[in-house]
Amino acid sequence: MIKKYTSTLLFLFLFGCSFGSESQSIDSSINPADLHSWLPADENELEQRRILQTKFDEIEKQIETLFLKFDEIGLEEFRMREDVIKVIPDITSMDKTISSMIDGEKKRIGILGQNIGSIRLENEKFDKELNNLSKTIKPDPVFSSKKYKSAFNLFKKRNYIKSSNLFRKSLLANPPYELTDNLLFGLAISQYRLGNISKVSGPLSRLILQYPESEKWHVSHLLIALVHYKKRESSQALHILEKGSKNNPPYFIQLMFKNLTQLIEKDL
Repeated sequence: MIKKYTSTLLFLFLFGCSFGSESQSIDSSINPADLHSWLPADENELEQRRILQTKFDEIEKQIETLFLKFDEIGLEEFRMREDVIKVIPDITSMDKTISSMIDGEKKRIGILGQNIGSIRLENEKFDKELNNLSKTIKPDPVFSSKKYKSAFNLFKKRNYIKSSNLFRKSLLANPPYELTDNLLFGLAISQYRLGNISKVSGPLSRLILQYPESEKWHVSHLLIALVHYKKRESSQALHILEKGSKNNPPYFIQLMFKNLTQLIEKDL
C-alpha cells in the first residue's frame, strides 16, 4: 500500500514539472488561437491580380506582333540585296575580260615576258600553301535564306524550341547585316517564350549595342524590362524602360513604355 501511494506521488510530481516547463516555453503575449491562423487573399485582391496579369500578357502579345511585322520589312530588304548580288557576277565577268585584254597587250609588247617564269614558280608555291591551309581550315558556314524563313514560320506556329535553334544557326552562318537584328530578336523572344529568362538579355544587349538605328531597338528594351520584372527586379526594369523611352520611340511604342511602367510601379 505504501509503495502504491509513493508511486502515485512521484507521478503527480513529474507531471506537474513537465506542464510547468511547457507553459513557460510559450510566449504569454501571443494568443494561442492566433498561432496557426492564415488570412487568404480576398476576392477583390485576387481580381486585381488577375487584371494585372492580363495586362502583362497583352503587352507580351503586342511585342510579338511587332516582331513579326518587322520581319516582313527585313525580308524585303534581303530580297533587294539578293537582286543586287545577281548583278555582281556580270560586273565581275566584265572586269575579268578587260583584265585579260590588258594582260594580252602587255605580253604582246614584252613588258612581262621576262617575269613569266618566276611568276609561275611563285604561283606553284602559293597553290601548295593554299592546299595545305585548306586541309586545316574549315570554310565558314553559308547563310541560308530558306532556314531564315523557316525560323520565323516555326515561331508563328509556336514551335519555339526549333525556331530558337534555327535562329541561332543562322546567326553563326554569316548573315547579312540588315537581317542580323531580326535574328537576334527572334532568338531572344523564342527563349523568352520557352521560359529561359537567363538567355534573353544576351542577344538583345548585342542588338541594342550594334544596331541603334534598328526598328527593334525600342522593343528590345521592352522585352528586357519584362525579363527583369519576371526576375522580381522591378528597379532594373524601370531603369531599362526609362533608358529606352529617351530615344524618341514611335507613338504606339511610347504608349507601351508608359503602360508597362505604370503596371510595374503599381505592382511595387
